[in-house]
Amino acid sequence: MSFAQSCEAAPELAGHRTANGAVRAQYNAVERGEWADAVHIGEGVVETGLSSRNKIAAYSNLCAGYAGSGEFEAAVSACNSALALNDAAWRALNNRGAAHWLAGNHDSAAADFRAAEAASPGEDEVMANLALVTCMTAS
Repeated sequence: MSFAQSCEAAPELAGHRTANGAVRAQYNAVERGEWADAVHIGEGVVETGLSSRNKIAAYSNLCAGYAGSGEFEAAVSACNSALALNDAAWRALNNRGAAHWLAGNHDSAAADFRAAEAASPGEDEVMANLALVTCMTAS
């Protein structure tokens, strides 16, 4: 008897919450899967005078919003903006990996998920995405 291996179909996106009210609202939109709201809030907030930490969070959330809505190039660009501020921002690495995965670029996705794991070991979203990569390559 053989069993077909079932893999999750989509990667997990990671929201980034800070004390900043606008970034927190954007995070809440990401957590609820309200991609248009995450994008709308993010596009408005990233151009304001945020601290570096809040700007990284806003770009990471904007990346998640774009990825969730199917705008993969915009997602990668937003994550790259976060990573330009902190190249070890694990949420940005994870979300860029998710955008790559959803766009069909699984090798780049796997590299980003591994980099996210190295930056912050054991994060739930990253571990789920690494399991997705393992499952898909084993199928």
